[in-house]
Amino acid sequence: MWNRQQVKEQAKQIMKRNFWKMFVVALIAGILSGDYVTVIQAVQDFVPDVVLPSMFSSILSFLSMGSIVGYLFSIFIGNVIVVGKSRYFIKNHDVNPELGEIFSGFKGNYLNVVKIMFLMNLKILLWLFLFIVPGFIKAYEYSMIPYLLAENPNLSADEAFSLSKQMTTGQKMDLFVLDLSFLGWIILGLICCGIGILFVLPYPEATNAEVYLILKESVKKDEYATVIQSN
Repeated sequence: MWNRQQVKEQAKQIMKRNFWKMFVVALIAGILSGDYVTVIQAVQDFVPDVVLPSMFSSILSFLSMGSIVGYLFSIFIGNVIVVGKSRYFIKNHDVNPELGEIFSGFKGNYLNVVKIMFLMNLKILLWLFLFIVPGFIKAYEYSMIPYLLAENPNLSADEAFSLSKQMTTGQKMDLFVLDLSFLGWIILGLICCGIGILFVLPYPEATNAEVYLILKESVKKDEYATVIQSN
């Protein structure tokens, strides 16, 4: 149905025409989403204090704290940004979308997006607490949910989880190997003063969006169309 070379080559072609906007989207989304701690640390380590405004630096440090505020930020803002980022990269397949797409999750059924993304992360966390390997398997099973919500924010939780499960059935090992294929790029980015990883981010993001677009076609068209029409 799909292979790593196919989706990665497609992602490279997209990057050639739109890399810098993709870079900005991945960077902003990385700071404001669940990945913000890693990105913030990379920025703070690379940019001197005289360059990074003290107020902005303080805000980043505050958001990076493992506090209640940080968790609430992740639930009500970070997870929604992940959905918006997914929407941007889906649209980026065909057109040159606006940067504002990363905030699209706040439009429409915002609370539904918050709820389903929270349930997704909670389920993954509980599975990881119980059994590490099944936890990773479930993470891949739920991996299409942000993309599904990006296109259909009115999906119910049952619909989102069911569709993601259908799309990833028989695909989890391939998705895992795909993630491993970026390991070399990530290591290279870390070697380059750590800041290099920021320039790598658009590559896996674009590739994963390509995989979603392919897997979406594997879902029974009648059922998928029924779900969309009902929302």
